[in-house]
Amino acid sequence: MARLNDVELAAMQTRARLLTQRMWELPAFVRMLDGAGVRLHGKRLLDAGCGSGYGLALLKERFAPVRLLGIDLMPEQIERARARGVRGAELRVGDITSIEEPDGAFDGVFVFGILHHVPEWRAALRELARVLAPGGVLCVEELHGRTAALSDRFMHTSHPREAAFDWPTLRAGMRDAGLEILDERKLVWTLAMSFLARKA
Repeated sequence: MARLNDVELAAMQTRARLLTQRMWELPAFVRMLDGAGVRLHGKRLLDAGCGSGYGLALLKERFAPVRLLGIDLMPEQIERARARGVRGAELRVGDITSIEEPDGAFDGVFVFGILHHVPEWRAALRELARVLAPGGVLCVEELHGRTAALSDRFMHTSHPREAAFDWPTLRAGMRDAGLEILDERKLVWTLAMSFLARKA
């Protein structure tokens, strides 16, 4: 997984980013989960690439999980997440391509726009599938590769070219990881999309 550059790290701390997670990303996941009849209340959840911990707070509020773990590659983000003080959440510096958890440790995994930062995103999907219990679900929100490239050009972010996937490529990566796509929703036209997938 690649570190965020200073521009994107700053953008991730803004009120606009937090509102996006609360108003668009999590509600899209909830609609897909409800539509598929998946219940995550009181289950074991992982926020993979948890950043400053705002997603963890939303997951705690919405699902009251029995276990809630957040991992992020950047120690400074984990410190921000600790400062947020999400009660009962475990926090750990970690790489989503090599998660220090046993097989089947979680009933639900959430990825709030992280895979497009991961050159080895296919390996990350396989690892996320590994830590899901059979029948567990992966909720993924992502940017199209063209969107990431435009951000790099005009906003001076820095995304790895290896992770500039289009939607057919991302869908194929999920299927190759042993995940069945249950639903998908456009977030901003086709610039960003959310996916719900289940481990077979």
